[in-house]
Amino acid sequence: MHLIDEQNRKWWLLGAISCVLGIVLLDETVVGVALPTIQKSFGLSNTEAHWVVNAYLLTFAAFVAIGGRLADLFGTLRVFLTGLTIFSVCSLVCGFAPTGSILIAARAAQGLGAAIIFPLYVAMIGMTFPKEQRGFGLAVGGAVGTTFLALGPLTGGLLTELVSWRWIFWINPLIAVGVGTIVALTWREIDRPAGQRMDWIGLLLIAVGMFCVVFALMEANNWGWEDLRIPGFLVAGVALLVLFCRVEVSRRTPLIEVQLFRDMVFTSSNLTILMAQYSKIILFVFIALYAQTELGLGPLQAGALVMLSPILQPPAALVCGRMTKKMSYKGLVLIGITGLGVCLIWLTVVAPLKNLLLVACILPLSGAVFPFVMIPTRAAILAMLPEHKHGQGGGVSMASQISGGTIGLAISSAVFPFGGYQAVFGVAAALFLALLGFTLLVFRTGPRENA
Repeated sequence: MHLIDEQNRKWWLLGAISCVLGIVLLDETVVGVALPTIQKSFGLSNTEAHWVVNAYLLTFAAFVAIGGRLADLFGTLRVFLTGLTIFSVCSLVCGFAPTGSILIAARAAQGLGAAIIFPLYVAMIGMTFPKEQRGFGLAVGGAVGTTFLALGPLTGGLLTELVSWRWIFWINPLIAVGVGTIVALTWREIDRPAGQRMDWIGLLLIAVGMFCVVFALMEANNWGWEDLRIPGFLVAGVALLVLFCRVEVSRRTPLIEVQLFRDMVFTSSNLTILMAQYSKIILFVFIALYAQTELGLGPLQAGALVMLSPILQPPAALVCGRMTKKMSYKGLVLIGITGLGVCLIWLTVVAPLKNLLLVACILPLSGAVFPFVMIPTRAAILAMLPEHKHGQGGGVSMASQISGGTIGLAISSAVFPFGGYQAVFGVAAALFLALLGFTLLVFRTGPRENA
């Protein structure tokens, strides 16, 4: 009896790509705890240390939209293994980096590898699982990814404290070798339309445009919004992205089919994903800051408070995945948006009271409803696209997710000086109420319509 056969192949594949999703997300959070040690080791300035984290996030955000499209053009397995190799080799370089400059450069290249493989998990689930099981597959991947993300600070702290900060990078290739082997053995490629070509002009426009926008949002807090470089980068980035859309409409084989956004389900799904990631910034970053500055907690206690948010997310993701078989996508999304909106309204009301219990009691709910936002929206995107476009759909949804975190951090940081944490929570709550109304109007796709 073979260990891997046609009956269990999809479950092996799901486990492998879930682990890849996990290590990509892990590298978003694992470095933060080790950063003071890295800064001391290389004698980095605060700005240079800042870029050990941001170099990864910047290239990740700039290129994530095109990873899925590359798979649509050149084959999913080939692109996946290429991205995994880039990510693994750059992780090794990070671990062996002799200087801070090499570490930052390797982190940027590592982000490129992550951008290539990250959107493929959605596409690979869509092409491997039948429609009635896609929700569960996405739920398992999301649960694993969230677990890795939540464990990032703890993993980084343990490795830095007990062994060396370099091991936070060296563990990636060890996982990648096993994952690459399993994916190579279990993947079955699908037929793709002939005559597809790479749109290099489109690639250049979207990559540089995304780079300018994300770079401006990242540096706005350091340089200040009054610095003319910030609006300069923003205007240049938006102009390039608008030009990208104009160019892509006229292409026979565009990098990204911008016409997809004419479908309001596709647009609302990506907007919902963006807003969900916005809320995660509130829950992971600003709650931690609030706990230390307003509640008087130490870093470890603040971290424990933040961990209340994702604690219910893995089991909730599995429940949501099973519910996609019985309930419409719209119903599930409304549960998620309403739940997150309630959490943000609650935080807005209790923020001035500076009561630990009142803050802590609402955080588990945020984690429990989060999968109800992410899973059905991604399932809806897959349902409306043919299989040979699943990579493109996954890439766009992942770009929305990454952009949501960057935009959320920029908006929250901008409103903080005017009203503190209550303003941060209140603006996010208002935006979620607007999203709820928009979703009620346009989101209609569900399993009954697509079975």
